[in-house]
Amino acid sequence: MSNVEVKVNVINQLKLLRQSTFKDKLSFLDETVQNAQRAKASKVYVTTDTLNNRVIIENDGAILNNPQALFSIAESEWDEDVQKQESPFGMGFFSNITVSNYIEVYSGKKHIVFDVENMIRTNNTEIIVNEKNEERKGFKLILNHFDFSQFPSYSIRERVELLGRYIHELDIYYNGELQIKKDLTEGDNSTFLKVIEDNELFKGWIALTNFSQELKLFYKGRFITKLDSFYYLKGDLHITDRALNLTAPDRKDIIRDDKYYSFISLIKKYASELTEDSFLNGQASDIETYIDAINNHIDENSVKDKIAFNVLDTEQKEQKKYLLGIALDKLDNPDITTLNQYNVFLKQEAVRQSVGHFDNVEMQADIENKAPEARGVRHYSGSSGTLGYIERFELDSDDIYIKQGSELFDDETIFWFNFNEVLEQEKKIKIAIHYKMKIVVSDNKVEDRILKLLSKDKNIIHISNLNEKVKLKGCVSNTSLSTQEERAMMILEMISRIVGFEHNVFSIGDVMVIRQTEVDALGIITEEVEDSVVYYDAMNNKAYLDRIIIEKCKLRNELSTELDIEDYKFILMNLKRVVDALDLIRFKHEKPKNLYKYIVESIAAA
Repeated sequence: MSNVEVKVNVINQLKLLRQSTFKDKLSFLDETVQNAQRAKASKVYVTTDTLNNRVIIENDGAILNNPQALFSIAESEWDEDVQKQESPFGMGFFSNITVSNYIEVYSGKKHIVFDVENMIRTNNTEIIVNEKNEERKGFKLILNHFDFSQFPSYSIRERVELLGRYIHELDIYYNGELQIKKDLTEGDNSTFLKVIEDNELFKGWIALTNFSQELKLFYKGRFITKLDSFYYLKGDLHITDRALNLTAPDRKDIIRDDKYYSFISLIKKYASELTEDSFLNGQASDIETYIDAINNHIDENSVKDKIAFNVLDTEQKEQKKYLLGIALDKLDNPDITTLNQYNVFLKQEAVRQSVGHFDNVEMQADIENKAPEARGVRHYSGSSGTLGYIERFELDSDDIYIKQGSELFDDETIFWFNFNEVLEQEKKIKIAIHYKMKIVVSDNKVEDRILKLLSKDKNIIHISNLNEKVKLKGCVSNTSLSTQEERAMMILEMISRIVGFEHNVFSIGDVMVIRQTEVDALGIITEEVEDSVVYYDAMNNKAYLDRIIIEKCKLRNELSTELDIEDYKFILMNLKRVVDALDLIRFKHEKPKNLYKYIVESIAAA
């Protein structure tokens, strides 16, 4: 038996190595495999023995001839080629003391026992080296007293899988199973994936994912760390020596220097390229799935001139019908959240309307009809088998809606809204339809961003800014009355007294009311005369009726208080207009609940 002395300066240094030097506690696997590479091994076997609380790592490489080199920092037994190519730090073996306090090594005829716990307790730096009769090829490492509660076997398996995947110089086995190798740029068959193989600093692949950060860095096939702040991105990047500066001794972190920030900028560029290609060329259902990832990494300035929007020309009958149908169908199917889902729904319902080619149209300034009123939002609830029940539908990969693109011209006004705003903006949408405007239906938050950006250079306006201001301008003239009109006033005074007033609250004259409609966003002002309008004088609490109602009647040209059939005809013909006017009048007492019924019954009783 011979003895070997640990050449660490002091035991305190050994404690430091054990507690804080190695950031990644699984780095003992990386370091041991790296040592196997340097020993020119062709196979490495990692075995977890949970029954006896130990991990066994073996390789078929060179025999350890000088045990002292194993326990010496900044000193190694590697040949000159290894030292030039690997630049070893010289303390990789000490990563094992972070997971085991009793380490055994078998190599050649030597059996080495490294009792870390006893060494620290006794301050004795001697290590036992036993000579064996039989020579063992390669190198066998046994990590005793292994705490699987702190380092579960599944975490060891995952790390060994990573090592086996990208270290191509040797085969790696975990519990007897050969780990599958992959090419550096092979990827994982993600829907949206980009291969990077033409960069001199690194190779690999990146792909879109959900919120997690899974962008891994590798150096010489060994896992280094995950890149921070790259949410919605995953992938494996294999860096060269010139890409980044890594921390010593375990190479498990990146030094934040100029190289690092240049590297981050480069990754952002690749992520932007990936999301742009995904957004422009991906299937609609896949874009829906990864829209948050796309929104997080896409360069809106780069994609703004390449995107095809869902543009509807409301001057075309079918497209107008299609747009109006969105609001109606979404009321009954709130689970439909995108145009793609809506078009699949239409196809499934066998009522899908074809949307034709979108041509440029000219705005017409002459407006003949008023914009229609919105239907309003209905509220309902229900369960299976009852009215209002919503049934989810499955999207078919073949039923993907293809966007109908149209160039957005600088000189035309276009309004836009997000698909999920259709109920909220229904009234504004109908105003735009009335004025035969083009409407862009945004399908997601990325299109929202780009449309907002385009609004700075083009006349693209969110539909919430489409306001139709209506003013009514009225005047009353020629209030002198003929005998026939005086008779009408007598009847109106009778009605005034029936409903509780002490005087006539009506007057007759030439009443003209002009409706002025102004749409600021379009620069449109139109005026039209309103027919059959009551003019209410709030100051005098009086309603003015247009004398045209008198001309349509055959009232007598005398003022007898006895009513005849023509008087009753006058009352019935104009009762609705009279009741509408009374609804404007301020009552000093309680107003009858049903004025129409109250007046008719009062006259009948008289």
